[in-house]
Amino acid sequence: MRARGYAPFAASPENDALLDSIVARAEPGRAAVFDLDGCLFDTRPRQVRIFRELAAQQGWAQLCSVREEHFLDWSLRTTMLNAGIAPDWVEAHEPLVRAWWEKCFFSSPYVIYDHAMPGAPSLVRAVWERGAQVVYLTGRDIAMVPGTEIALRAFGFPYNAVRTSLLMKPRFDMDDTEFKEGALESIADLGPTTIYLDNEPANLNIYKRRHPNAHVVFVETDHSPRPDEPGPTIPWLRSFWRTR
Repeated sequence: MRARGYAPFAASPENDALLDSIVARAEPGRAAVFDLDGCLFDTRPRQVRIFRELAAQQGWAQLCSVREEHFLDWSLRTTMLNAGIAPDWVEAHEPLVRAWWEKCFFSSPYVIYDHAMPGAPSLVRAVWERGAQVVYLTGRDIAMVPGTEIALRAFGFPYNAVRTSLLMKPRFDMDDTEFKEGALESIADLGPTTIYLDNEPANLNIYKRRHPNAHVVFVETDHSPRPDEPGPTIPWLRSFWRTR
């Protein structure tokens, strides 16, 4: 079963209960691990910005029709078709659009255009205030540190404070899942992991296998086209927004 995509304000009593359970697992001397892209941060505003800049540079007015709701997965071709752009135009221009998108998306200056998922800063602060070590574990590489730090501070996530850490890939070409699995040892030095949130099923399954007693939660936004699905014991979080 695939994720249904972003629904930042899809609150429900069941969702409230899952958010409560995450906070309840936070303890001093324990680590709470959070992914960034598609988890704590909505990357769609960044992507809209990238499309609009390319539209202005190339005079491609078609790209100005792309809005946040058109990003349902990682396929830029699907995104453009969702925006009503003619298939023949998409076929002809998709390689150039993708080259520009990749250049910008994986760069520090553009991550400041992300929006925090509504309610996410409050959840992470609640976990941190209960004494847990907050670890931001992301597939972003270290060249993206400046923009990432700006975004964390701008939206009120606990950062540059005691019991906070930011772990990023040392190289852009490193596989995200391999990096995150390798990072488990350094996280273990901070204390046993009791909380892990990510939107990539492959990462979640590795964490659940390595930390069977941790509260491993699938954030249901978007994810890569890999065939992995969250294990049957992993709960799905629709949003960070509460009914109360």
